[in-house]
Amino acid sequence: MMKEYEGFKIFWGDSHTNIHGEDLKFPRLTERRLKRIMRAAENHLDFFPIAYYPFEWYSKNGFIIESCGHRDRFLKDWNLVQKAVAEANRPRKFVTFLGYEWHGDRRRYGDHNVYYLKDYEPLDCSKTIQELYTNLRKTEAIVIPHHTGYQVGERGKDWNFHDEELSPFVEIYSSHGSSEGCDTPLPLEHNLSMGPGVSGGTIQDGLNRGYKFGIIASGDNHNDYPGVWGNGLMAVFARELTRESLWEAFKKRRVYGVTGDRIQLYFSINGHIMGESFNSKKAADIHVEVIGSHAIDQIEIIRNGEPLYTYSHSGKWRLPQGDKMVRVKLRIQCGWGPAVHYGFKKIKPKRWKGSLKISPGRIVSIEPCFTYFGQSVRQVSEEKCSFIFTCQPRISMDPLLAQHHRSNFQGAIFEMEAQLESLITIKVNSVNLNFSLEDALRRERIIALTEESKRMIYEQFGLLPQNIENPSVYWYNAWKMKIYRAIPYSGYHVKFRYVDENPKKGENYYYVRVRQLNGQIAWSSPIWMKYTC
Repeated sequence: MMKEYEGFKIFWGDSHTNIHGEDLKFPRLTERRLKRIMRAAENHLDFFPIAYYPFEWYSKNGFIIESCGHRDRFLKDWNLVQKAVAEANRPRKFVTFLGYEWHGDRRRYGDHNVYYLKDYEPLDCSKTIQELYTNLRKTEAIVIPHHTGYQVGERGKDWNFHDEELSPFVEIYSSHGSSEGCDTPLPLEHNLSMGPGVSGGTIQDGLNRGYKFGIIASGDNHNDYPGVWGNGLMAVFARELTRESLWEAFKKRRVYGVTGDRIQLYFSINGHIMGESFNSKKAADIHVEVIGSHAIDQIEIIRNGEPLYTYSHSGKWRLPQGDKMVRVKLRIQCGWGPAVHYGFKKIKPKRWKGSLKISPGRIVSIEPCFTYFGQSVRQVSEEKCSFIFTCQPRISMDPLLAQHHRSNFQGAIFEMEAQLESLITIKVNSVNLNFSLEDALRRERIIALTEESKRMIYEQFGLLPQNIENPSVYWYNAWKMKIYRAIPYSGYHVKFRYVDENPKKGENYYYVRVRQLNGQIAWSSPIWMKYTC
């Protein structure tokens, strides 16, 4: 860790899991349902700012419409949310914040989530963003714009209305895609109704107008499950896991965002850390350190919306050799499996129960990559951990949509220290797999339950292998576990320095964008330097 970040820890949370009340599409909100959500959050997150969703879907002449504005029943739901948040908060173990998605004229001003420092605050029913700002200045609250890059006036962020004090950071990425800017990674096109994204309300548009705000990512999940891997998470540099310490970090913009993998990102300029603003007569002395969850591809320093410097890490690292202890990360992912568009009427979720052991050696850390309920990873000894991954079936009748069912995939990343000849043993359900750490560094492997696929096809369709012209269908409908190639420390750790000798006179903003070889991305919050040469 860079010395400028000493005294801080990274805490992980999801500030945008939408909790719906009862309507045409969602079940009734109950204490039991909220407790299930909170348990799931505590299982793999450090903190959870809940986002109650005070909207409802209803039918008018058979046409489905989403509400705009207040409904009395929202207050009943809000009482349940307030109680659940207050009861779940456990300082230094798991921290909650009360919040909701603003249900005023978000079409005009853009979508915003409101969060409170304290419990039992009101559900604000302001129609305009100006009214909302006025009311929230009377208490301790923050207002976070999200998916800002849609068309302004059609739920994109209108930067003519922005309060830096109330909005210390902005959401750059979620299940919708990225609002970073034009010609930047990950377009804002995942929501086919609201998309596509366009310039005007993007993150870079806001920064280029001179606003100072941090950058986060978070899920915009609508399935009750907090912290869906791949939909976005926020990282916070705080001194301790309490509401007060996290809130201080929020207000000082000590935050950053990742798409899913919990990439550790440290970034400083002339001794100042992300979120800070300072004056300087000297060049910008930029330091970056990244500890990834997979092999790092490239790291970009962005200055005033344009790439200033790109560091390429691919090809710079080599596989370890010799008899020394080595540190690696090994990813396991489960999913795939049978799909309803092949004609299956009944597909149950798949439960993978097993263990991973490195001998001799030790498991240093475990990073969850969860997308739905029913997951657990537990270290039972220095060498061994147990896991349960529960994968949801591919239930869309559209073959294309069935390929990208987020809750189908579950997994974890295991960081280990051992020698090359140490043995990795994976036991899952009825399968035992053994291979050396050296072999893990050289290739990937798959456990495919094709015999189970054959049985399922026979049970539901009465078809034997001799009745099927193309036996590939057994592979297509087999549940699978992939054990990725292990990545050595030199592949997922980067530390470098770059000096910008020619900043623009006046204020410059810099931020860092990290990309791994598996496509996962991290964005730092900016640092602002006013160059006074």
